[in-house]
Amino acid sequence: MRVNQHLAILIAVGILGALCGRTVSGGEFTGDYSKLSGVIIPGFASTQLRAWSILDCPYSPLDFNPLDLVWLDTTKLLSAVNCWLKCMFLDPYNQTDHPECKSRPDSGLSAITELDPGYITGPLSSVWKEWIKWCIEFGIEANAIIAVPYDWRLPPSMLEERDLYFHKLKLTLETALKLRGGPSLVFGHSLGNLVFRYFLEWLKLEIAPKHYHEWLDKHIHAYFAVGMIYLHCYTFPFKVLPA
Repeated sequence: MRVNQHLAILIAVGILGALCGRTVSGGEFTGDYSKLSGVIIPGFASTQLRAWSILDCPYSPLDFNPLDLVWLDTTKLLSAVNCWLKCMFLDPYNQTDHPECKSRPDSGLSAITELDPGYITGPLSSVWKEWIKWCIEFGIEANAIIAVPYDWRLPPSMLEERDLYFHKLKLTLETALKLRGGPSLVFGHSLGNLVFRYFLEWLKLEIAPKHYHEWLDKHIHAYFAVGMIYLHCYTFPFKVLPA
């Protein structure tokens, strides 16, 4: 689950190389490298989930209220496990929520840095925190790093159906271009790589085929596949940098 320190260094070097004028594969970008953005698509179980219900837990002093942390709150997991399971539950056949509780993914970088913030649990549940710290130490601007969390309990094919996730990802890449003035480096981690592949297939149907490659060239400079399996079983329409 964790993007470890060694991997953080490799990815930081990659993004810094791009921002300084070249990618790790030696390709060149003809624009202003300070205008590039980094867009993160996190992996399996690598995004916080928060309650969107009010659930009374009769056998525990702890209840669930809207915006309470569900994934991952180890205190409630241990002391109110039945309630916690209700909030985590999705029907195995149609992926609908439990009748008594539902959870939704948090947003922003804080949703992917530490799953269970705390003195002890924080370091144990750290995912992208070290990588983001490296970016800050190297002087990368705050608006240059964007997280696009999703509900990792859902199959990728249902992310658009329930949450319009692919529309949101497309809008994020377009907004990054307007905000920074340049294309994005996309970082897919674990399951996030599969999600990104689904996004590309969805994009082919969303925009006219003749504009598909034009849109990609305009909005995506390179793609970093972090912890991706079966990388060579899919042909990407742009530069892929495995990490």
